[in-house]
Amino acid sequence: MGQFDFTYELPNDFNNRVIQFLKQSGSSDIIQAFQRCKYEFDELGYAYYAGISGDNWNKKAVDFTFEGTKKDIELLKTRNKSLEENIQKALRPSISGYLIRNIQYIISDENLEIILPEECGETFETLSRDIYDALNKDEPTLVLDRLHTYSTKFLREICNKHSISIADDRGNNYPLHSLAGSLSKYYKANNVFQSDFVEQTLKMSISTFEKYNEIRNSQSYAHDNDILNKAEATYAVTIVTATLTLIHKIENQ
Repeated sequence: MGQFDFTYELPNDFNNRVIQFLKQSGSSDIIQAFQRCKYEFDELGYAYYAGISGDNWNKKAVDFTFEGTKKDIELLKTRNKSLEENIQKALRPSISGYLIRNIQYIISDENLEIILPEECGETFETLSRDIYDALNKDEPTLVLDRLHTYSTKFLREICNKHSISIADDRGNNYPLHSLAGSLSKYYKANNVFQSDFVEQTLKMSISTFEKYNEIRNSQSYAHDNDILNKAEATYAVTIVTATLTLIHKIENQ
C-alpha cells in the first residue's frame, strides 16, 4: 500500500475497537447503548470539501447515524464528544482513509430494548456483543442460544460467589433452572428480599428457566430445529434478561 493508498472501508474489527477505546477513555457507561443501537455511515467525499481542515490529503469524510431507543440515544448524545473521538480512533484513518465529520441520532420506538448485566470478562463481552448484534438485526430467534449460554455462565458465577454447588458429586454441571433454584433458596434463607412478591417471582423463575432450556434445545439455532416464531422469541428474551437484571441488582445493592 502506497503512502496515500487507503481502503476506504470500515476496519473489520471496527465495533470491537470502538468498545475497547471507550473502555480505555473511561466511557464504559455508554458501551451497552452503543451495542444496542443500530448505526449507518455515509461517505461524503474528500474531507477537505466536506469542511474538515488539516492534513487530509486523499482522506474522505464520513457521517454516522445512530438509531435506538430514546433512553440510549439521549445517553449517547450527552457523551457525543467521547463517542466521536473513539469512533475516529477505531476508524484507523491511516489505513481506512476515513475521518468522522458528524454523528446524527434517530429515536426509534420499534427496538426491542433489553439490558444485560454488565459483567467483566472476554466471554461475557463476546456473548453480549453477539446478543445485541442479533437484536439490532431484529432477529430475536438468533439470541435464544447465546442468551442461554450467557445466563448459565452468569448464574454459575453468582453461585460460586456464595459457595453454592454448581455440579453434582460426579462433576456434572447443574442445568440452568437448577442454578436458579439454588440461588432462590439462598436468597430466602438469608432474608435478602423485602417483599414476598419478588421472592415468589424469583422462585417461579425456576420453571421459567426450565422451559427456556427446552426452547434453546428444541426451538433455537443451537441444533437443527424448527425455530420459534419472532413474537415468542422476543417475549422469552425479555423475560430472561429481566430476571438476570434483577439478580445483578440484588448482588450489587
